[in-house]
Amino acid sequence: MLPNFRRFITIYRGYERPFWVSQILLAIANLFTLLIPLMTQKLVDEGLLGGDKDALQQSVLWMVLFAFLSAIFTIANAWYAVQFGEHTAHAVRMKLYRKIQEFSFGNLDQFPTSDLMVRMTSDVNAIKAAVQQIILSLAQAPVMFVGALILIYFNSPSLMWILLIVIPIVIVVLAFFVTKMGTFFEIQQQKLDKLNSVLQEDLAGVRVVKAFVQNEYENRRYDRANREFRKASLHPMQYASFLQPTLYLIINLAIAGVLWFGGVSLTQGEVTVGEILAFTQYLATILTPLIILAVITPQITAAEASAERMFQVMDAIPNVPNSPHPLGLDIATAKGGIVFENVSFSYPVITSKKAEDNHQNHSSTLVLKNINLVIEPGQTVAFLGATGSGKSTLVNLIPRFYDVTSGRIVIDGVDVRNIPLETLHELVGIALQESILFSGKVGENVCYGKPEATEDEMVAAATAADAHGFVSAIPEGYDARVARRGTNFSGGQRQRLSIARALTIKPKILILDDSTSALDMATEARVQEAIKNMMADTTTLFVAQRISTVITADNIFLLDNGEIVAQGNHETLLRSNSLYQEIYESQLGSVPA
Repeated sequence: MLPNFRRFITIYRGYERPFWVSQILLAIANLFTLLIPLMTQKLVDEGLLGGDKDALQQSVLWMVLFAFLSAIFTIANAWYAVQFGEHTAHAVRMKLYRKIQEFSFGNLDQFPTSDLMVRMTSDVNAIKAAVQQIILSLAQAPVMFVGALILIYFNSPSLMWILLIVIPIVIVVLAFFVTKMGTFFEIQQQKLDKLNSVLQEDLAGVRVVKAFVQNEYENRRYDRANREFRKASLHPMQYASFLQPTLYLIINLAIAGVLWFGGVSLTQGEVTVGEILAFTQYLATILTPLIILAVITPQITAAEASAERMFQVMDAIPNVPNSPHPLGLDIATAKGGIVFENVSFSYPVITSKKAEDNHQNHSSTLVLKNINLVIEPGQTVAFLGATGSGKSTLVNLIPRFYDVTSGRIVIDGVDVRNIPLETLHELVGIALQESILFSGKVGENVCYGKPEATEDEMVAAATAADAHGFVSAIPEGYDARVARRGTNFSGGQRQRLSIARALTIKPKILILDDSTSALDMATEARVQEAIKNMMADTTTLFVAQRISTVITADNIFLLDNGEIVAQGNHETLLRSNSLYQEIYESQLGSVPA
């Protein structure tokens, strides 16, 4: 039962002491609680019915003392429970976050952002709440159960058979409800993923929604997802609403049985009034932990579903692992030559729910087919082609954002799969298609890949990317604040800052993946010339859809449907390739004679 929760033991290594202290405190509190019915029995039999005033006073005083001590130790346990729960949340968040940082692009394709956000927030909070409740009541059930049985055995053995009937019934009822609610909570979290996915899309694209007057459409789409989530949330809560009243019914029937059969035994002189009252209290004492379990069962069941989702992330194997036998490649002496040898690639896709649960990948249609090319060190090359021709996919294979399906890619004679990822990413600088900036300062974004960069290095990179001018125009300069995702800068400014970030690390291989698309041709030409002057020994790769971006490249690779259909410089392709001519005519007019 709760197999995923059991796996949490590994999280608490080195943090076991607070747990054991909390459970010892709870056990002591429960022992004091168990002594109260004994005093009740003495108060009734000796004090009230026997007329012994001393016994009456002593019983009351002992009951007050035991209640007071039980409260103190229970409060101490609660303090540890909160501490332990918060430690759990912190540890789980950090483990998930570190795991996500290890993910390759393929893993991120499997776990969308909205999905990971739910796992990092809602699921973690569900686990934390359940852990707190478990710490508050874990030792209570065995201590109460065993202690009460021992005391009943010595004080009211003739009534023990009632417990032997009631307890199995309660356990069966709990098991039934837990089993049912577990499935429903898993479905609930899946619907929450979908709801958050719609919400994230709508909020990120709210300007597009307004521009196309699609408010009502998005309202309906969100309402559908919200209704599905509400429906999924109702099922476990409906079962939970039946659980507690059902247990109370069983307990009240058991108490009625105790009073009935106890009354019969009383008339026969087998038990006393105090023993019956004490037995009733012990019955409640034994069943109270089960009632508490009924209250927290929805939380624990929800947490078990959340734990399963957490371990799905934790168990995911990075699609691009480090080689167990890496080969050294000295960045200082690396040249930056690149060779593709019969490279083919297809994106991994999930083809079934079972595969999704097991995170098994199955290859889709080939996106790149038998790519063979050679890029000399220090050369400037460009990849040109229509949308979907495979340009970005091709360059993403060089820093191993994905691994090739077949063939190999080598840098300076070393297969990229044998180069440690950290070394490879120091060797290759990239400005991605989507120019993402982080909240903070402009300077922090420019120096993101090299925090120790000097001011001169930062300014030089920004100048080459044609960003120094507009940054200098801001009163705060490089200390100016950047809003989340850089929304306080224009698209062209974000692209230039993204290029500056790639230049700051002074890579041996520089990849600009359509990262000048928001620039006008004059600015783009300035950036290209500045990069060429600053990074003369760097192998530079441009991915573009515009002819103007690739004209000055030493070599242009023309892609179509995942294959290289032609290569050469601008003049050669313009003379000899009809597809290149068509692209030129569509963008710049007729081909010069």
